[in-house]
Amino acid sequence: GNALVALGRQMEARAAYEQVIPLLIDEPRCARIDWECHSLHLNIGNTFDVKSGEFDIANKHYSLAEQLGTDHLQEKGGSAIDGQGMIDGARRARAFALNKAGRLDEAKIILKDVLQSQISLQIQNKKKEQEEIDAANKLNSEGASYFQRLLEETHSSSMVVPAT
Repeated sequence: GNALVALGRQMEARAAYEQVIPLLIDEPRCARIDWECHSLHLNIGNTFDVKSGEFDIANKHYSLAEQLGTDHLQEKGGSAIDGQGMIDGARRARAFALNKAGRLDEAKIILKDVLQSQISLQIQNKKKEQEEIDAANKLNSEGASYFQRLLEETHSSSMVVPAT
């Protein structure tokens, strides 16, 4: 599909993307599969000519992509980071389509919200990274202490061989 878009063959690209969706429907839901579906819906939405009045059709696909993210936020044990990323990606695509359709004021409002969300998401990601680093350092420290005690115990209880 992406190669067809690059060649300006939007309808063929859309058909190629749409052929993939049924392959993913029966897959168990997880962030990886949802990201694939998300990308397909954004790509399909982007194939519509919003300058010629097809924004509403494109927007249906942006809404489907956004819903995938919302599902992650609402599902117990869902990935909040993936969910918010999907929502922001769909909103960003919608804003670009609105801009192409000449609806700049609406696009600006959406992009402002996306930027604020992305800043918040980056802060969450950095916090999560630091927590993972701290946990790994703690494990390394505890492991080193354990082996140090083990070595000390081994040396203190080593057999003394009598002199002959």
